[in-house]
This record gives sequence, C-alpha cells and structure tokens, in this order.
Amino acid sequence: MYSLFVFRKSVCESVKMRLNKLLFTYACFIFKIRYVESSGESVLCTKTVCDREVKCEPVSGICNHQNATLRGISFPSPTTCNCCDDYCLEYLHEGDSCSAGNPSSQPVTKMCGPGLACQTPSDADDDGICSRMITDCTKRQDDYDERRMSGTLGSMELRQECDGEGFFESYKCIPGQSCYCVSKNGTRIFGETDFIGVPSFTMQCKCSRDYEEALLITGQDLGPHQHFRCSADGSYDQLQCIDDSCLCVNPFDGSPTYPEDPLTDISKISSETLECYSDLRSGEYYKTCEREYLQALEKMNCLQKQTGFNEIFNYNFPRCDIDGTYKAVQENATHKMCVDKDKTILTVILKTDPLAEKMDCKCLRATSIISSAEKPTCNKDTGNYEPIQCRRGVCRCVDSDGNQVCNKSPCEVVVEKKDKLICS
Repeated sequence: MYSLFVFRKSVCESVKMRLNKLLFTYACFIFKIRYVESSGESVLCTKTVCDREVKCEPVSGICNHQNATLRGISFPSPTTCNCCDDYCLEYLHEGDSCSAGNPSSQPVTKMCGPGLACQTPSDADDDGICSRMITDCTKRQDDYDERRMSGTLGSMELRQECDGEGFFESYKCIPGQSCYCVSKNGTRIFGETDFIGVPSFTMQCKCSRDYEEALLITGQDLGPHQHFRCSADGSYDQLQCIDDSCLCVNPFDGSPTYPEDPLTDISKISSETLECYSDLRSGEYYKTCEREYLQALEKMNCLQKQTGFNEIFNYNFPRCDIDGTYKAVQENATHKMCVDKDKTILTVILKTDPLAEKMDCKCLRATSIISSAEKPTCNKDTGNYEPIQCRRGVCRCVDSDGNQVCNKSPCEVVVEKKDKLICS
C-alpha cells in the first residue's frame, strides 16, 4: 500500500521544489521499498529459498469460509520470506480463555476477536480471558448506553463507532446534516460530506488520516507539493501528480490504479492519457490555491538566493486545505474572514474583535454541503455553530463541531423554552 510520501525514483532524483531534507530523504526511502515490492524483486528472498529451505505446515481454512471477517484473520506467513500460504488466526469470543504469549511460546492459532483484548490477572501472567477493550472510544459507547438507559440521551446523539482495535472509527455524523472525518483518537480532521449514503463505506478518510500521521513524522506543516492530494471527503483524489509525473490512484488507500502503466507528464494529462482525469479540471492539475502557494514558494526561494538568508520570516502563503482548495479561515493584516472553497468571502471580522480568536467557520462550510432544507444556525460574525441549535421545534446545545451535548439538564427543550437551555 502506498502512503502520502510515495515518490517515483526518477522524481526523487530530480525534485525541483526545495523540500525539507528529512522529508525528502524519507520520501525516497519509502519509494525504494515500494518499488522493490511492486516489481516483485528481492535481494534476500528467491524462489530457491522457498523451494529448498522452507517447509510449509497445513493452514486452517477458517479464514476462507463465508463471513471470514467474523471468524478469523489472515496474516502473511511468519516463515522465512513469507514463502508459505497466509497464516490464519481464528477469532476467540468474549469470555473465551486466551494467552498473552511470550517470546518462548509456541506460535498461536487463535486470538481475541475485534474489540476484544486478552486481559490477564497481572502483567506477570500469560493466561487470561478475552474481554471488551477499555479505550477512550469504548468509554464513549458506555456513556451513551448508560444515558440511553436512564432516559437522558439527546435525540440528535449517535452512538460512537469504534474499530476492532478500540480506536475511533474514521467518521462522525450529525443526523440530517453532515459527516466529518476524525483521527484514531477522535479529533476532528479534514474531510466532510453530506449526511447521505453509508458513512462506514464512503467516509474511510484514509488520505486525511495519512496526512495527519505525516505531520507527526515530519513535525511541520506540508505544502501542496509535499503530500498526496485528498478529496473533499477525506479520501485520496483519484488523480495525483508528484512534481511533473501523474497517475491514477485508488481513492480508498492511494495505491496506483494501474501499477504497470507508465507515469504521465503533467503537461499531457487528459481523459485520453489518464482514465481518472476529469474535463472539469480544464487541462490543469493544480487548483487555484495550490498554484498561488507554489508561486509564493518560488518567489521566496528567489528572495533567499538574492539575500543569502536561509530563512525569510513573516512571508505569507495562501492557506490551502489538503484537497487543494482554500481553508475556511483566511486572514490579512487587519481582518479574518470565512471563505468558501474558491475563496469567495462569506463573512469578515476585525482581528481586534474578541470573537476573532475563536473563528472557525465550520458551520458556514457545513451549510454549503448539507442537502437538507433544515440547516444549522451559524454565528453571523464568525461562521461558527451557534451554541443552541433548533430543529423541528426542539432546541439543543451543541459543541463547536455541531454535535449535540447534554452536560446539564434539561438536555433539549421545545422552541418556546429555548432560553432555559444552559450550554456553557
């Protein structure tokens, strides 16, 4: 699988943009690993090794049965060079006996299923019981279940979804409005779409999550030329260009759609050279914000050469989202403003205004994609969600992302009693 930093070898050797040295080295290193994988070559593993030196044991067929995702999971064979067939581990159920294992243990054939962990009496014990994981995500589920039983649940609240490892699922939805991407730790990240379809399929947010991991690795913000581009919903944009070379990728994981095809020069992209190309792109790859950023970067690089300085401070770059459009909040020397993806100004506020510090424009951006006639109420100055939202005659408190919160009683009231809500 390819990540945000998959660069073709020839591109790594001739990158024109000035990248951070660590980032560039990492990108080339990752590519070289992927290059070997995709070409089927190996400097260590050969057919002779598998044929002469590895003995394969029978593999359980339970992972190949119908509904295998609920009965077991396949891993690459732990034998030398993964010579043998995939290794199958059968899932244990909650309450089943399990073993945490240690380096001297025999290879395991079973493991606790999704959402379960082998809980042992103490760290010194190997044997335990498969029990439900206790994580921040599962705690949210427990809180929801408790309030549902006690009758204190809000009508616009949804039970938190957790993945098989106990982390937050990739999305969070506001009923009737929108769904947005979240990190494994539950923090909102880039990516939002209308509340339609099946979010568990449409909102995998892999590109957005990969970008967040890239930030942790590099320790710095990345420019449009330093990462793969995402779509508005947090998936990978199907058309990707690295420097002057372009290709089509899988929107769910960013891997090349046609790995055997040669890359296409950016000046020649069209529906004839790339199947994922859209005529709506007007023959260009970079969007307006990205072009402005790259032009500003080129000017700054020239200025550095002219002055001999390694760093130019207070140099302004346009603020681009990772889908290549403008971020919701833009600013100049005196004002902050909410803009749409094309930088059309929606609302403006002075930087000296106390409200400017908390301006996020999330509500205004959400209203632009919500197809329902019942849209949230936005603050006219900041574009943020108003703390009290009303829908179909019932009012409730919401957080900065528009999710209903029930910290104090009453949880929700009819419109006529709106002033009784305490949202702070």
